[in-house]
Amino acid sequence: MDNLFVLGSIASILGAIWAWKEAASSKKSANQAKKIKEQLINHRKTSELVELQSLLNTAILGFKKYGATNSTSLMGSNHNSDAQLSLDFIHKLKEFREYFESKSGNVADNLYDEINAELAKFKNVNSSQKISTYGTSILNSLVSFSPLLKREATLQKEHTVE
Repeated sequence: MDNLFVLGSIASILGAIWAWKEAASSKKSANQAKKIKEQLINHRKTSELVELQSLLNTAILGFKKYGATNSTSLMGSNHNSDAQLSLDFIHKLKEFREYFESKSGNVADNLYDEINAELAKFKNVNSSQKISTYGTSILNSLVSFSPLLKREATLQKEHTVE
């Protein structure tokens, strides 16, 4: 009978050791899964910011002609189609606004409001001088946002690598 108790004790000890090793293995697997989940989320965020950056670059390219000093060079330009480029950007910016929170407010919301107001004026004018004025204002707003977006995208890329 004593042998049975000894064998039972040994089996219990071995079972405890095996359970402890399995628990450690499970914890390691859970940590790896958490790390992979964080990397996937960061990769998604990076992709969203790269998409936004692409739309911003397209809008800037579309509005560069309005930054020219000679408003007569705009003859034949379709400023409404150029406005659509900027609209595409600001709508996506509004969608991804959570990346641009700060203590002083949301930069994305402020830029959205600013460009949207300028676009309303831009689309409703016919004089090439006013088109140039509003177009230049929109271009300057887009260009001033570019470094903020680039910084956020770079931070997100660096965070993904960790």
